[in-house]
Amino acid sequence: MMMFKSFTNYFVPTSKESAQKYRIKIGVFQGWISVCVNSILFIFKFVIGLMVGAVSVIADAVHTLSDVVSSGVVIWGFKQAEKPADVEHPYGHGRAEYIATLIIAILLVVAGIEFIQVAIDRIQNPERVKVEWWMVIILLVTIILKEITARYAEFLSSKIASGTLHADAWHHRTDAISSLLVVGAMIAGIYGYPTVDGWAGLGVALFLIYTGFEIAKTAVDDLIGKPPTGEEVESIRQIVMNVDGVLGVHDIAVHSYGHDKFVSVHVEIDANETTAVSHDISEEVEDQLENTLGVKPTVHMDPVHPRDPMVQDINSYLEETWLKDERITDIHDIRVVKTENHNVILFGINVKVGMIQSQIVGCCKSLEEDLKQKYSGFNINIKVSPLHRY
Repeated sequence: MMMFKSFTNYFVPTSKESAQKYRIKIGVFQGWISVCVNSILFIFKFVIGLMVGAVSVIADAVHTLSDVVSSGVVIWGFKQAEKPADVEHPYGHGRAEYIATLIIAILLVVAGIEFIQVAIDRIQNPERVKVEWWMVIILLVTIILKEITARYAEFLSSKIASGTLHADAWHHRTDAISSLLVVGAMIAGIYGYPTVDGWAGLGVALFLIYTGFEIAKTAVDDLIGKPPTGEEVESIRQIVMNVDGVLGVHDIAVHSYGHDKFVSVHVEIDANETTAVSHDISEEVEDQLENTLGVKPTVHMDPVHPRDPMVQDINSYLEETWLKDERITDIHDIRVVKTENHNVILFGINVKVGMIQSQIVGCCKSLEEDLKQKYSGFNINIKVSPLHRY
């Protein structure tokens, strides 16, 4: 780990530039390392594969060549992410990184399918291969180099929180594992078992397809939009609650565009505060979120009446009875409207993730009927927050 850190600091030293620019430099640097390493390994494997006529070795060489292409895609993805926001892409180009990850996954699956066809043919029609021990030693060296490259990519992935580098690391590791299968097949060939070459090629192919689908699933989830982690939501909540004047926070939404994150929050403040004070509170919330987490925030202010006796009574009742209901995760923004024509109790709730519409409706209906019995003469207005808000 220390060696990786020193190596990175030597070639990509930290500077006063923005974290985003440093992140892109790290991604491009890793991409070029992968291109150089894989190009050299491809040449060694391909030459050995041609010399011995082993389909598993040639397939493994082609796999390494696909690593060269995928590393080029990594470089492209980070270069795209470097582009600033424009008219057509007001949120920047950060999600190009996810597209790069998806392309890597597709290359793995396509390569795996091709290898299956070749491997099955070799199993049905085994050919004796002429393997020398020096060839086996060279392939063992390539395995060590690939694993080192994979671990370095994983180190950089953790350093800059990059799904693309994580995918690239696994691409290197699958190549190392497939090469290990090939080495086993070559040793078996030395001792007179030529069919092992085809079976090893088939194992490599299936492993490639599995890995490709796993990486593709992650990339697609990122493109469609994944929920924030519980730690992210709680961190945002704590930062907002620490701002003077904030009484509550709810409906937290996080949208990711690569490294860039956009956060929106609903903040409860005393309705008796002036407009100027409310604005100052919202500005402070935005500053704290941006400076602490590096996100781009949007703040919605909800005026509440915390000293209203009826609001206090409703809040206590809901906390004691309905917050214990496993279907409800939060109750917020309680207000009471009294006019000559009608009396209304209004509030919002967040429900447990995974509930279907009929369950949500049933929960609201039960809650409404309970409150109507306790607070006769009042209509109940319950607003259910969307699932992407926490």
